[in-house]
Amino acid sequence: MVMCPRLVPGNTRILFFVGLLLLGGCDAPMPDLDLTPKVNELFTTLGQGNIDQAMEFYPDEFFKAFPKEYWRERLEKFNQHMGTMESFRIRTKQSDTRFSGKFFVFQLETIHQDNKKARHIVTFVLPVDGGDVKLVGHKITAKGFH
Repeated sequence: MVMCPRLVPGNTRILFFVGLLLLGGCDAPMPDLDLTPKVNELFTTLGQGNIDQAMEFYPDEFFKAFPKEYWRERLEKFNQHMGTMESFRIRTKQSDTRFSGKFFVFQLETIHQDNKKARHIVTFVLPVDGGDVKLVGHKITAKGFH
């Protein structure tokens, strides 16, 4: 049996304020951006093995989750493990508006020497409070790569 909390005056005020906060994110529609060229540029740079230039795509906010040297080493180890990137393709892309902004998620597949394959999930966000689109996530999955 599921019990519902009793609505007392204090609880209804909390629900009212939560409702206002939720509606606050719906004031104006977020723009729909085509970030495909940016993703293509990032993966072309990664495919050329130019880690220093690729690092410029990642903003300071990204490095709060992953320290800059850690991420540089991870990309270098990925290249060593997989070998030269021969091609890449965007498998899916989607956008989703949340309370903090509009998120753009790309799933990619990269093909490397000896037909080794990797999957990438790259996430950008356009903050609701203004500012530029930022790369905030990059997950790499490949057999034998940790």
